[in-house]
Amino acid sequence: MSSTLYIVGTPIGNLDDISSRALKILNNVDLIACEDTRHSKHLLSKFSINKKLVSLHQHNEEKKSSFLIKEIQSGKAIAYISDAGTPGISDPGAYLVNKALESKIKVVPIPGASSITTAFSAAGIIATQFNFYGFLPNTDSKSRKVIKQFNNSQFTSVFFVSPHRVLKTLELLEEIYGSMQRIFIGRELTKLYETIYKENLDDLLIKFRKEKHNLKGEFVIIIEAVEQEQKSSRNIEAENALRIMLNELSLNQSVKLVSQIFKMKKNEIYNLALGIKNNDK
Repeated sequence: MSSTLYIVGTPIGNLDDISSRALKILNNVDLIACEDTRHSKHLLSKFSINKKLVSLHQHNEEKKSSFLIKEIQSGKAIAYISDAGTPGISDPGAYLVNKALESKIKVVPIPGASSITTAFSAAGIIATQFNFYGFLPNTDSKSRKVIKQFNNSQFTSVFFVSPHRVLKTLELLEEIYGSMQRIFIGRELTKLYETIYKENLDDLLIKFRKEKHNLKGEFVIIIEAVEQEQKSSRNIEAENALRIMLNELSLNQSVKLVSQIFKMKKNEIYNLALGIKNNDK
């Protein structure tokens, strides 16, 4: 096992999800680098693993990576684990791996749990491709920009949301996708209070607003891609309905009714209506 860096996947919640191979590696390396020693001690103590621990997180990754590379070059075998899941995916570890590869050090991945694939497996979405974003930005304007990119994409989108941003994120999704958009949410996956939702945004917002003071844990959200042809077909149907209503009703009344009928955003319908009026001049 000498002169090797092992990237070890650990459970995302339920500690029994750890693999026998991961336990074997952790038992036999010379030291274990981890995101948070206090967090990792809980996992290691459950399986009676007593090894020297070195903290490596986003604030000290460059400095500690240099130390770990030297230790491996001296002949030691080192494992790196993050707080949960597979290191290097929205977690520290990528910098360390890159430096190891640059130094011609053997890097061995030990597969483990991932909230991305765990959520996707329970989402009931038939897709061969998806885009993974990670955590959305912490400001509304930046998050809105990213969500608009999701809406314009031909691929299903998967991303993480922290508990203090989840309600606002659902509101932004409703603003961009409309209240009838059906999405998947995996909450506290594999943990005691695991909850899975797959509902329209308006129903989800009602539930989450009731729980706004008790929104804890990590959230994985999946939005299934809508075929461009389907979007275009819906716009054509809405436009035809608008043409009929504009002959009998005011612009505002027509926009309101068509928006309700087709479950589309008012600003989308308003733009269609303006286009109709301009073309009829």
